[in-house]
Amino acid sequence: MGADANAPFPVVIAGDIGGTSSRLALAGRDGEVLAEAKGPGANLRSSGPEALDHVAETLREVLEAGRRELGVELDITAVALGISGAGPARAEEVRSAVTERLEPLGIAPDRVLITDDLHTAFLSGGVGDDGLLVLAGTGAVAVRFDGREAVERRDGMGWLLGDIGSAVWLGRRTLQAVAADLDHRGRHTELTELVGDMLDLDLRDGLLPPSPTGDPRQDLIRALDDLLPAGSPAALGRFAPLPGTIPEDPAAREILDTAVRHVMDTVRALDPDCGLPVVLAGSVLATPGPLHDEVVTGLEASGRDFRTAPTGLPGALRLAREKAAVDLR
Repeated sequence: MGADANAPFPVVIAGDIGGTSSRLALAGRDGEVLAEAKGPGANLRSSGPEALDHVAETLREVLEAGRRELGVELDITAVALGISGAGPARAEEVRSAVTERLEPLGIAPDRVLITDDLHTAFLSGGVGDDGLLVLAGTGAVAVRFDGREAVERRDGMGWLLGDIGSAVWLGRRTLQAVAADLDHRGRHTELTELVGDMLDLDLRDGLLPPSPTGDPRQDLIRALDDLLPAGSPAALGRFAPLPGTIPEDPAAREILDTAVRHVMDTVRALDPDCGLPVVLAGSVLATPGPLHDEVVTGLEASGRDFRTAPTGLPGALRLAREKAAVDLR
């Protein structure tokens, strides 16, 4: 007897949920992607407590896109989401919050696999089950994996305690350099003009347009109060690219050098024998630019095998397909 033409079509859903943005894919059990959706980020630490509401909304969008594409009802056999901030410190909290939000969409909790975006990013590198992940996106962390298990990690402490080299860290260091310049506590830097351009302010003289407060330092504070909502440091990341645009500027160079040195020191600390492959991930390290290029130069000079994983979606899709296969046994 042939298959029921009216039976729901079996699919899996995979998600790469970063601190700033998210991407979900709906695929058949064979791994062919049938629909995708993009949405806001969802890290409880850097995006606020309402962040996980975005996951359900973006998942709803990918479901609707899949139904339109296939023209049939869908049987969601497995969901695998790699979520920023879903590490051991808050894993249970994130899992409970996400599954609670997905149940109204007809997705039972036992069909949902929640892991952190580090796991999915590493698997996306395609280097096997053992190796190093160095991720710098909204946050920053390095992890040594053994048999897919994270056995040692450096940083990933959040924007307040670490995340050196992350977009938030780069943005914060940029603004600190500008503040020190304006306050005559630090060196003159072209970053001040670049930040002023982004904020539509003359941070040198306060003339064009006229200073709103009469003091460019206070103009900067006021503009950032409006731009950076309380409890959402992820917005600092919009200033992260600026040092890379003027690497010859001493203040920008110091920021870049600190980040590159931190990455290379971390890789050596996690694998002093240079025997493990390295996966570079996250918007900062997986995107061409001074930081990516200088880290790659350092890895090549030390003879390390490395790959770049622009997104954790392939790793999440792999986990979703594996979970679906196990659940069907």
